[in-house]
Amino acid sequence: MKNVPPIVILAVAVLLFSCKEQTAPVSSTTDPTYLNLGAEASYVGIEACKTCHPDKYETFVQAQMGRSFEAATLSNSVADFDHPAPVYDPHSDFYYQAFHKEEALFIMEYRLSGRDTVFKRIEQIDYIVGSGQHTNSHIRNVNGYLYQMPLTWYAQDGKWDLPPKFEDGNNTRFDRPIPLQCMTCHNAMPAFVPGSENRYTAVPFGIDCERCHGPGSIHVREKQAGNIVDITTEIDYTIVNPGKLPIDLQFDICQRCHMQGAAVFKDGKSPLDFRPGLPLADVENVFWPRYADSLQQFIMASHPDRLKLSPCFQQSHADDAYPPLTCITCHNPHVSIETLGEDHYRQVCQSCHTPERVNECTEDETLRARQDDNCVACHMPVSGSEDIPHVRITDHFIRNPGRVASQLLSPEEITAQKEFVRLASLLETAPAAQEVAQGYLTYYEEVTNHPGFLDSAAVYLEKAQQSTSQQAVAAPLIRLWFWQEKYGAIIRLAQTLDEQTIRDPWTLYRIGEAFEAAGRSQEAIHYHTLAVSLAPEHLRFLNKLASAYGADGQLNAALSIFDDILEANPTFDEAYNNRGFTRVVLGDLQGAEEDFLAALALNPDDPSYLGNIASLYFNTNRKAEARPYARRLIELEPANVRYQQLWGLVK
Repeated sequence: MKNVPPIVILAVAVLLFSCKEQTAPVSSTTDPTYLNLGAEASYVGIEACKTCHPDKYETFVQAQMGRSFEAATLSNSVADFDHPAPVYDPHSDFYYQAFHKEEALFIMEYRLSGRDTVFKRIEQIDYIVGSGQHTNSHIRNVNGYLYQMPLTWYAQDGKWDLPPKFEDGNNTRFDRPIPLQCMTCHNAMPAFVPGSENRYTAVPFGIDCERCHGPGSIHVREKQAGNIVDITTEIDYTIVNPGKLPIDLQFDICQRCHMQGAAVFKDGKSPLDFRPGLPLADVENVFWPRYADSLQQFIMASHPDRLKLSPCFQQSHADDAYPPLTCITCHNPHVSIETLGEDHYRQVCQSCHTPERVNECTEDETLRARQDDNCVACHMPVSGSEDIPHVRITDHFIRNPGRVASQLLSPEEITAQKEFVRLASLLETAPAAQEVAQGYLTYYEEVTNHPGFLDSAAVYLEKAQQSTSQQAVAAPLIRLWFWQEKYGAIIRLAQTLDEQTIRDPWTLYRIGEAFEAAGRSQEAIHYHTLAVSLAPEHLRFLNKLASAYGADGQLNAALSIFDDILEANPTFDEAYNNRGFTRVVLGDLQGAEEDFLAALALNPDDPSYLGNIASLYFNTNRKAEARPYARRLIELEPANVRYQQLWGLVK
């Protein structure tokens, strides 16, 4: 989620402080028929599966899921690293250029003034995300802390561009954390470091067998002991076979990652807790907008949701004359799409739509020939998605083409169809009001910052309080008030709570921020300390705790934490700036200057970094060195009175 830094106000001539293997419990609502749903089952990795299933292994590692996450080498990339065109972000005024040195891959960020390069930063790519069918995105690894990088290769258009959600002024450059929710859908189960935001001791390469079959330790143990099951006559309950599951549980395996939206996890649950064979709704709910016409508006990973809108799907599940339509009716996850025959999907359609069941296609012969007589081309058209640029996907809403909105509706009608109606639960028909509120808050944080979503969250939280106490909905209320900057309300509620029962570090962090905003540094330290006790390797929480110590005058305590942060991640620019201020107060002006310059070498446009170095130079009678930084402040915000005053002192 987003992290809002404290607002830093520049005072003239004054420096300011800106300052492994995983297991999951069995669901209480599920009879663990499959033994690997139990907590004693652990993940063993794809190489263990290869021993007995080499045929499946060899085809799967070439399939799209098997290629979902790889080491960053030129050989593993489908992108153009030889002659890439630079990508310009007009909002940040940065250019981005991909390049390679033999097998090693890099991204260079730079800024031009005329024909001169006035800023440059180069970071090496460590991992490639995506099979290359649609995209290759890129991740860097800093001592196990993983961050998305600001360039994506869009394979269908054969071009580089900013990644999704980096556009329109939202470019987080090299610092967007890769949390567990992202990693567990784009890869096999990682060795996540508990108490961190984005640190991993190991990451596999590619989605593997156990993502759909569940953890394999019991299965491997039983086979090694010689306990073989004849699967032609009975089910082997040591491991999940998705094809043997009830349809709803089979769907849940695919929906875990192919139903994109604002995910809200149940109390005490995380992305590690879902296992194939469990109801997904026991672990999380997913929310996504419904529009006046949700048939035309859809996103990249919305396949199950779109499929369930289809008459084909609905009839197949209501009429015993048809086999129930599921994801694996059309898709074999063990093989690459490229190996399927050109007629594969048409044959799947016609396995149900036989002449005995339906009439022959009545479409014009010329149009049928133009589409190679392919059912999918007309009934599941390829289209762009709402959320990812330069990508075209097959719309899984199967329907009669009929009237094409973009051709037959007026621009006003099309705009009206895009009008937001509500945020819908995609997994439950009647979710609790508190859960719906969490959906609105998550959508606000991850997709849009439109205040209307906060207003809707407030309505649902008020509804939730009609059947429970304010304390029972404290966490989402504090989350809401944090974004509304209602710090006084947070403080008043926090003072009524038993803090020992708060097990969510984000809630404790937000309470700490409220006290800090109120100038109550002792209470801020207390709550930030509690947050860090639950998340000791969460670097942003540590940075906030150190900042609170600094604001309270406990400078050596602050300095020690900043040192720890920068040892863990030497590219954490805010920690350099905050440590620099701490060093100023301690009288270490040389160390402070080094820190401010290190922060600016990573992020040259942060006003607090610019203000601090300019103030340091001014206060040490180095006006000429202060001028370029003060000038940059004016360029960024010409109307800021304090920046103008500083410029007047140093020019």
